[in-house]
Amino acid sequence: MGMGMGGGLHGVWEGRRAMSILETGARPTKQTLLRLGRALRPHRASIAGVLGFTVLGVLLGLVPPLLMRAIIDTAIAGHNLHLLWWLAAGLLGFPAAAAVNSVAQNYLNQVVAQALIHDLRTAMYEHGQKLGVSFYTKTPGGEIHSRLVNDLNAVQMVLRRTLTGLFVNVLTMSFTLGTMFIINWKLALAATLVLPAFALPVMSFGRRTYAAINLTQGAMSRLTAHLEETLTLSGIMVVKSFGTRLREARRFRDISGEVKTYSIRQNMVGQWLNMLVGMLSALGPAVLYGYGGYLVIDHKAALGTIVAFSTYLVQLYNPASSLAGSNTSLIGGLALFDRIFSFLDIPIDVPEPDKPASLPGVGGVTPLGLQFDGVRFGYKPGEEVLHGISFDARPAELTAIVGRSGAGKSTILSLGARFYDPDMGTVRLQGIPLARLSEETFRQAVSVVTQELFLFHTTLEDNIRYGRPEATEREVRAAVEAAQLQELVGAMPDGLHTVVGERGYRLSGGEKQRVAIARAILRNPSVLLLDEATSSLDSHAERLIQEALQRLFEGRTVVAIAHRLSTILRADQILVIEDGRLRERGRHTELLAQSGLYAQLFHEQFDPGLETVRTDAAAGA
Repeated sequence: MGMGMGGGLHGVWEGRRAMSILETGARPTKQTLLRLGRALRPHRASIAGVLGFTVLGVLLGLVPPLLMRAIIDTAIAGHNLHLLWWLAAGLLGFPAAAAVNSVAQNYLNQVVAQALIHDLRTAMYEHGQKLGVSFYTKTPGGEIHSRLVNDLNAVQMVLRRTLTGLFVNVLTMSFTLGTMFIINWKLALAATLVLPAFALPVMSFGRRTYAAINLTQGAMSRLTAHLEETLTLSGIMVVKSFGTRLREARRFRDISGEVKTYSIRQNMVGQWLNMLVGMLSALGPAVLYGYGGYLVIDHKAALGTIVAFSTYLVQLYNPASSLAGSNTSLIGGLALFDRIFSFLDIPIDVPEPDKPASLPGVGGVTPLGLQFDGVRFGYKPGEEVLHGISFDARPAELTAIVGRSGAGKSTILSLGARFYDPDMGTVRLQGIPLARLSEETFRQAVSVVTQELFLFHTTLEDNIRYGRPEATEREVRAAVEAAQLQELVGAMPDGLHTVVGERGYRLSGGEKQRVAIARAILRNPSVLLLDEATSSLDSHAERLIQEALQRLFEGRTVVAIAHRLSTILRADQILVIEDGRLRERGRHTELLAQSGLYAQLFHEQFDPGLETVRTDAAAGA
């Protein structure tokens, strides 16, 4: 194995079906409700408006039954045609006013719901940005996206039903009951005997809904993750290359089957609830018309009162039914909020400092030194990967890191880029611990070009500008020339405005690397961390990249995992890493003279080719 093999960001492959870091236990309901209340607090004014329109809507809804009672018992019974027309007009006017009020109430309701969803979505995205690389090496991307899309869409449905539903239903029932008791307390008492039974569905179906939603959303997360793994460009290329289409289709069918099963189960919980509530709702009218009819026949109540009560009964039982449904939906909806809050509660393992320090200068014109002091690090507790690494990458010098695959080279680069913080020891930039620098300050000073070259599905120019979108066209052109990209730009159908495709798929490996170099040149960092992955490039591409790197190295501190002889030979110091330890350091000639590990690695990678050239030359002579 050569000294340049391996590298790239360290990934921890836990298996495609392994339990995700997001699969956490549910938090207590009370805590979830308290957090939901805090999330709604910024929208107090809109919520107050919703509640105000709600009260008005309930009061407007109480008037029509009283008008119907007056029409039957007063206007018709007294043959008062003038009063009849006025009361009939009221039956038209009050519902119209209630309809207008409902539009305003629903508008504000949507404003609050969408604002809360926006707040949660933004908070989740920003929290996701702050999470360390270790989180993304353990969590499928599709599951993360499912939290931000599927879960929030489901939350939106819950909020639409329950945000003001509880208040509306309780208020409607209270006002309606009060009016009914004022009109006729005996009828009111008979009509409300069945109301306590509506509490049974809340207790019985709430937990079932909670569990069903948890299972459904978990299956949806797995489905989304599978889609993103197998129906993106990178994934489908692997699937096609290994002929695993049928196997992946079977796996998708199995996961989709889980979604189907859990969705049916979730829906049927609601159907059984509706059936039970419907049966309970039928008891009230039976009691009212039976007892009320007796009172009318016995001349103890007027017919208009019974008609008014029948209308009020609808206004009473509909909210009671909705209250049971809303409470059950809310209890089930807590499962969604638990999933969202569990994501927001994932600790940030590379935190921002409370009081950031400042750097003496930022940019390529001010080279800064990078120091490792007794650094120890492991991706998992108890499994140390680096053992006491110490070195000083001096300003404006090239430090090359060499070693066999798995020696820890890329881990050193990742710590220098502050993708992780060391378990022990300190990494410093110009003498200041990285943990004391804000991310903005640090990223202005340090740029990283890794083996895993990622280009966005946008234009070539946008990809080059990514680290510095405000750069002028002249600066972009200069970066293109320095990265040896002129030929590529000239061959593109739209030049710099050509879309490069997903992950830059329209470009070759060497072209993508030069785009990454152009991006770093335009960024103009003080420190460059570089993983030179050129083993798969042809000689022409490698020559172009060597010329681009010469421009990139000028005037800045460079720490590079060395893959090519030219970088090794001109390095100001070479660090030889073995099993996470710094075994040797020095210049090329010094290390060769020691005949140690470096000399062994160098001869393994480069000498066989040199010997072949000498043998062929001798045979030709």
